[in-house]
Amino acid sequence: MAQSNRDGMESLEASTRALLDIATQDETAESFSFSQKETEILELYDRVFELKLEEALLNHELPEDTQVEDIDVKLAEAERELLEVRARVSVQRKVVESVLMTEPSLQAVHSAPSSPLDRALLRLINKRDILSLAYENMLTTHTTCIRKLSSTEVSNIQNIKQNQELVQSLLKLTNSEKSADEEIPDLELKEELNSLKSENKQKKAQWTRIKRIVSASVAASGVDWASDEKLERLVLDDDEFDDV
Repeated sequence: MAQSNRDGMESLEASTRALLDIATQDETAESFSFSQKETEILELYDRVFELKLEEALLNHELPEDTQVEDIDVKLAEAERELLEVRARVSVQRKVVESVLMTEPSLQAVHSAPSSPLDRALLRLINKRDILSLAYENMLTTHTTCIRKLSSTEVSNIQNIKQNQELVQSLLKLTNSEKSADEEIPDLELKEELNSLKSENKQKKAQWTRIKRIVSASVAASGVDWASDEKLERLVLDDDEFDDV
């Protein structure tokens, strides 16, 4: 695991490595822990949220005139209303948490830390900000790599498709001369032609496999392929040559 972490660090850009080094140098931020009383308060706070959610669900009125024929519709409505109740309670909780976190954070950052908790909070805030910058750098690098990979895959698939088109042209020519081929008296020439046909079929099958693999990779990579004409054509290709 340690070797894997070192290899991962070496593959990062210098700026990102520097940020991660700074973030991991402060061992006191890693050793921070809540007191028993603080832990109990947080557990009670979570429990209060669960109780509020249960209360909101119990207070939600359900229709009593539900008929058997529209049970599916009522179930869909109940599910939607359940999600709305949960979302409303979650938003309320986030608002409360934001208010509770804002004042201590501002005090720790903009005032001289006067208590151990303020100093510990300031270290954690600094580490959070550094890790956020490192994350943004890695995300940008990742996006750039994905785009380069997609462009390379598009170029590769276009080259393969061009080769396939040439192969299909040859197949059409051989098919148009099928009757003449059957009358070729030269057995050696006839065997060579059959060998070319077999090779073309193999290339066609290989092209189809590669194209579908690359198309699936682009579609599942997370890249916005629909906004790129080349990528969209690659993903939505109707395989016009696959069945020729």
